[in-house]
Amino acid sequence: MLTEGSTVVDDLTRSDPEPIQAFIHFLDGKDPKTIAAYCGTVRAFVAWLATMPGGDPFRMELVTTAAIRGYLESLKATGRAPRTQAKAITALQRFCRWAQDEGLLRRNPVAQVERPTVTTMAPTELTPEARYVLNTLVERQDSKRLTAIVALAYWAALRISEVASLRIEHCAINQRSGTITIVDSKGGKTRMLDLHNEARRVLYDYLHEYTHAPDARDPESVYVFTGQRAAWLRRHGRPDHLSTRAIEHLWMDLKRSATRDEWEHIKGITFHDLRHDWAHRARAAGWLLEEIAVYAGHQTKDGAPATAQSAAAQEKAPRPVGLTRAAAKGRCPNDRHPHPAATLRTQ
Repeated sequence: MLTEGSTVVDDLTRSDPEPIQAFIHFLDGKDPKTIAAYCGTVRAFVAWLATMPGGDPFRMELVTTAAIRGYLESLKATGRAPRTQAKAITALQRFCRWAQDEGLLRRNPVAQVERPTVTTMAPTELTPEARYVLNTLVERQDSKRLTAIVALAYWAALRISEVASLRIEHCAINQRSGTITIVDSKGGKTRMLDLHNEARRVLYDYLHEYTHAPDARDPESVYVFTGQRAAWLRRHGRPDHLSTRAIEHLWMDLKRSATRDEWEHIKGITFHDLRHDWAHRARAAGWLLEEIAVYAGHQTKDGAPATAQSAAAQEKAPRPVGLTRAAAKGRCPNDRHPHPAATLRTQ
């Protein structure tokens, strides 16, 4: 049931055909960027169908493999990159899967469509100078909330949406150890992560901060990261956590606090690049690619749910480079003692 003020309600328009409105309702609660991407693609597909013979008004029987291929050809003809075409296929596949579940389609027409070849770009690896600058900027801010947010991306490879929606009940943090559970993340997966000491320590400090700092956590919230509007959001029946957009603003403000010389080293770095850099450091520390994929919340290549047997995150954590105040302790990365550092379950 949608509530007043829902991002999905705001996204609905009277021009949407009924099946599209129902699909948007179904997406309620997903990451706003995911909703925008899926809705934009489906609406563009419907608009393209309207230019084809018999394509207006829209009806589900028009959603065929031939129509999907025709739309993708139109994207290709207008110079859209293979990556854009692949994203369109993903969105349309989700729409058709939903329609199939609702009995609006007998089969998924996207299943017969081949994906374009997309050149995979290597994940961004930060330079030592960039790590040093970011470490310096975070310390200058003297904000326990910001420090914890950055640490969860840098030391635990969390996506920005996972940071934003992290709940108190999914954190088991004390002064000696810490685990967090990421529920229903990208792809509907849930995973439990042992935290590196750097992430555990700053998250513990933030959760036990009893001050009147402007960015102190709202104790009435069920979420870890809150803003000054948390109480207002609760009164209006809306999630009271920091939004992904708010975290993006915090990240940009952090970068803007750099001097001109510092800026040259970090100007192109995104919040998501912290997660990419974690993967590079984990690999350099001896983690297997499968272990990295599971910890970061990716499916294995065959698409099946995966469980990694790896040493605890602290014992096998990447060697601290930047954003750290103490050296990591633990065994050599190749000293593999079974420990479920991350369990991946498909919900």
